[in-house]
Amino acid sequence: MTRRRVFDPGTVPASFWHRSDVQEALARRDVAQLFRRYLADFADCTQTQLALLTEHDRSDVSNWVRGTRHGQVSDINVLTRIAEGLCIPDNGRILMGLAPADALVSSVRDERELARGGEVTEQVRQRVDGSDSASTRIAICGSRAPGTSSAVIDAAVRSLARLVMVRRLLVNHGPVGVGIEVITHIADHYQPPGLRGAVAIFGRRNVILDAEYVLVIGGGSGTQAEADIAVSMGKRILPLGATGGSARAVYQQAMRSQRSSAWMSRDTRDTLTRCAEISERAAPDTIQQLTDDFVYTIEKLVDADEGDHA
Repeated sequence: MTRRRVFDPGTVPASFWHRSDVQEALARRDVAQLFRRYLADFADCTQTQLALLTEHDRSDVSNWVRGTRHGQVSDINVLTRIAEGLCIPDNGRILMGLAPADALVSSVRDERELARGGEVTEQVRQRVDGSDSASTRIAICGSRAPGTSSAVIDAAVRSLARLVMVRRLLVNHGPVGVGIEVITHIADHYQPPGLRGAVAIFGRRNVILDAEYVLVIGGGSGTQAEADIAVSMGKRILPLGATGGSARAVYQQAMRSQRSSAWMSRDTRDTLTRCAEISERAAPDTIQQLTDDFVYTIEKLVDADEGDHA
């Protein structure tokens, strides 16, 4: 009797993951639809092998494929097992709401780094797998100080988390505040491989020192001090004025100061102005759209920078 060959998900062509029906299933987290497409296209893969690859019971896979179990899945652990078992590429993982397998978060240490302990070294400013990276570094400054808008900060955290994961940005942040909120959101909702802890940077100057962009989100006097340091160092500052607090003051200063805004294009200035005028009473979708616009501006700036360095 001939033994069936074990299916290798690494042999799945990239074109499969680029198909519109497959991408729709990934974006909807529709495991049933994904499994049906997978089994239909790859005859060498059985339901039993699919169960082994994704660490499920054979009956679970069968129920999904037959439609007797709800197809859409929200459990991040289940989605992660499927993504890893099927070797889903990074663009597919992102559609599922997962971190890329090659995730970049500078403030995250893997198990080996945590075990070593000690001071933060340059190695922290690398990929979590320890390899070198030349990605753009941002500093996220701010907090939920009195006078800030919780609704807009909530939306900004979601938008910035997506930006960091999709663009694999390196992040500087202090021990408390919006920066650590963004990293926590990534840990909870994207679960990057190797993420075991977040390492804060102490000292306001140190947070700013090697950042190419300084994002100001809400904040009080401490955030204002960081922004002042950034101005003195000639950093490119991007305040989300609608978050209130220091961010609004920094936005107003930037629009009045040639020194702070000389580097900005007209589009960047216009976006910052629109994003300074969001009302906390606006509809949640409106707030989210404008914070997404703010983040899209950052993404365009990063694109331009990385294109210049290519």
